[in-house]
Amino acid sequence: MTLGLDLDFGRLPALERRGLWPGATKQNDGRGAEQGPAAGGSAGAEPGLSGRELRIAAAVAEAAMPPGRFLGGAGAETASRLSGWLSAIPPHLGQGLRAALWALELAPVPIRLRPLSALPLEERMEVLRGFEQSRNRALRALLKAVLTPLRFLHFDRPEMFKHVGCRYELPTVRDEEPRWLAQVTNGREIEEDLELECEVLVIGTGAGGAAAAYELASRGHAVLMLEEGDYHRRSSFTGRPARAYRDMYRDHGLAVALGNVGIPVFAGRAVGGSTVINSGTCYRAPERTFASWREGMGLPAEFSSEGLAPYYERVEQMLRVAPADPLHLGAIGPIIRRGAERLGYQHGPLVRNAPDCDGQGLCCFGCPTGAKRSTDVSYVPEALKRGAQLITAAHVRTIDIVAGRARGATATLGSDVSAAGRASKGSRRRPRLVVRAEAVVVAGGALMTPLLLRRSGACLSSGMLGKNLSIHPASKVMALFDERIDQWQGIPQGYQIDHFADEGLMFEGGSLPFDVAALAVPWTGHRYTELMERYPHLATFGFMIKDTSRGEVRPGLGGSPLVLYTMNQEDTAKMQRGIELLCEVFLAAGARRVLPLVAGCDEVNSPADLERLRARQIKAGDLDVAAFHPLGTCRIGVDPRSSCLGPDHQAHDVAGLYVCDGSAIPSSLGVNPQMTIMAMSLRAAQIIGERLSS
Repeated sequence: MTLGLDLDFGRLPALERRGLWPGATKQNDGRGAEQGPAAGGSAGAEPGLSGRELRIAAAVAEAAMPPGRFLGGAGAETASRLSGWLSAIPPHLGQGLRAALWALELAPVPIRLRPLSALPLEERMEVLRGFEQSRNRALRALLKAVLTPLRFLHFDRPEMFKHVGCRYELPTVRDEEPRWLAQVTNGREIEEDLELECEVLVIGTGAGGAAAAYELASRGHAVLMLEEGDYHRRSSFTGRPARAYRDMYRDHGLAVALGNVGIPVFAGRAVGGSTVINSGTCYRAPERTFASWREGMGLPAEFSSEGLAPYYERVEQMLRVAPADPLHLGAIGPIIRRGAERLGYQHGPLVRNAPDCDGQGLCCFGCPTGAKRSTDVSYVPEALKRGAQLITAAHVRTIDIVAGRARGATATLGSDVSAAGRASKGSRRRPRLVVRAEAVVVAGGALMTPLLLRRSGACLSSGMLGKNLSIHPASKVMALFDERIDQWQGIPQGYQIDHFADEGLMFEGGSLPFDVAALAVPWTGHRYTELMERYPHLATFGFMIKDTSRGEVRPGLGGSPLVLYTMNQEDTAKMQRGIELLCEVFLAAGARRVLPLVAGCDEVNSPADLERLRARQIKAGDLDVAAFHPLGTCRIGVDPRSSCLGPDHQAHDVAGLYVCDGSAIPSSLGVNPQMTIMAMSLRAAQIIGERLSS
């Protein structure tokens, strides 16, 4: 989390001595609000934050999230929870949050002559409101960096969910023990160095790696899968986003693409990869996208709707793809249908990979029933049944290349210090795993694959490794209705408006659990709490664009990817159009208040408001954007000067090295990519298998 703030931390104790730091901050009271001093105790009370930092965090939390009619306010307890949370995240992310805290603390000094935590509550609210409403993107980003974890920790409590009538957690179920689990080895339980041999080593078990492993194992090849994350079974899927972010998301879900708008980029880190935490939406890529590959990049005729159809069909059979059941669409589907029909827009249920879905509303945090056919319950078990082996908690350091050919890989086993937090002094060296193989398939995803290949000295000849990043920028609009919505019930992403697909706009439902919805609203103060108390009547719907902007992935701190992405004017205009259309749909559906989440435009409640929004020229930094589909950072192509891989997915400069994941996709697809990644990986695995057998 880079904030671009220049703070002299060495001067902070001196500032405190000069009286710029307050003593305890009195907390709000009543209706379950937190009591007592803002920080309490000594500087060492919590391992994550110092005493001063606890006071700052408490002062910010108290002003940003005051008590309402029945929701309690934030304060010292929230700050204490933040301190504990900081001790469990990668150190560089914790340092970034501390920098943001101090920057927010010192911001009022030039005008008010006192730091934020020394101001009375009403003045603190006024300062935060100024940040919230500022057209300066950096100030809003600073506020968001601090408030995001504070809000998440404040709302992640059973009593908060009870106040708005939501379920907090599911009961833990007992896991089955199928026979194929005997072929799964937990890398955390290995204590000695290992050397193994196989025909094909597959690194990663997401959409691409799992499909490739299944295809190769089905052809009788000895396949070993390595996965950096853990194998989470149904007992892990309790419906708590906090646990999912910690255990199943890369970098705790805190990775942000830096550029003219800060964009969270989400990716999975578990057996199943991002398929475990995605919405389950299944599209075939449109022919217009394939045509651009053939005409603009010279890819062969196989890259067409017709050429990939047999592979798509096999994927659809494995995933049991079907339209979402109308019984489990929740209230959002009928609302969008109502608005779209009144406007004459094409719409309907989404096609998904969850045939037995019962609408638990938790797709992005691990399906608690196993209905979603993510690769951890589809391709991976089927590969294991066919003789493949799997080692989890295996962090691959390098691909071993001998005389220009991939011959295996070297990994370390056990918990990853960079992801789990701080290693204790004197902790033992983690065991090393060396694998020898005839072919290596890299499937770490568009964020991690370039880092591994760069460490290994592979795919460097074109200069394109890590570049060409597309992300399908996405946003959402929220709306309040008189009727109860209860968006936590039903399929979170089960309905679509595909009327504008040819323009590169796809509208797909994106309902949010209560604590995640609390992060989506950029407001502060009393109006924020009032809106969250109206959560049962709040609807959310989202969209994404087929982007023409391109970014880059570089090695970052702590082994994490540094993602750079600048949104161009064409994509910004497309995002604005998406927001305008969704506001129009919600108004047509009878919304009482529509919240576009655009800086400088809090609400669109009438046709006149909508026209004013359309008349504005929104900047990229005014938008609230997220991304879930990083693609293209190790793209296929026919020209070794402008691509990393051939059409067969083999590296141009290293024989026997293949890449089968989203990084190989040569451009933005305009639709959810998991089926295309799987189809292309089945095709690549077929080629690999034929070569190994010849």
